Amino acid sequence: MTMMIEINLLPKQFKKRGGGFAIGKHGTYAIIAAAGFLLMIGAVTLYQMHQISELKGQMEIARARTMQLQKDIQLVDALMDIKAKLTNRMEAVERLDRNRSAWVRILEDMSRNVPDFVWLSYFGEVKTAAVKSKDTTQQVVASTEPATRHLKIEGFTFTLNALASFMIKMMRSNYFDEVDLVNTEQVEFGKQKAYNFQLSCDVHFLSDEELEKLVALQQDGSSGS
Repeated sequence: MTMMIEINLLPKQFKKRGGGFAIGKHGTYAIIAAAGFLLMIGAVTLYQMHQISELKGQMEIARARTMQLQKDIQLVDALMDIKAKLTNRMEAVERLDRNRSAWVRILEDMSRNVPDFVWLSYFGEVKTAAVKSKDTTQQVVASTEPATRHLKIEGFTFTLNALASFMIKMMRSNYFDEVDLVNTEQVEFGKQKAYNFQLSCDVHFLSDEELEKLVALQQDGSSGS
């Protein structure tokens, strides 16, 4: 049996190192630093993810509040619109109720003036500056001189003679003045021809309050004399 003895004659620095991986102190420090850096990055990432999650939750809450506020705003706008409409209707009803008897007298006089073969399609007040009345009551008490309201009247007639008769009756009325023919246009109803007309006039309007004041002042004037 033969035995072999191996002798390494190379210098110490060139000798083959044994198995395993030697990292030394610097390598250990580098690994520890890298691990710490990775841990720090992971912690920062987790913190940012947590912050993003909280921000998303807050955004959802803010979005839900915004939608609720929009609904509330729409509801408030709708209620304000309803309130405005109700207020306008109440004011219109109040004006009609306050001047009801005056308009009843005017419309009754108007209906008596409409002759045969004439019918009205529109009767309305034109909003203009107040015009001084020509009524004789202004000679009694100038301070209660009523305003004259301007009206527009539209309708139809089968004959121009009927229209002329209607205008003459209005001129003779105690309520209407400055009756003027604005426009006439021939129209057809099937096979029947007619005239569409538009009139303008002034109406001497005395509300109940104005009548009461006028009567009271007249009574005071007669008692003083």
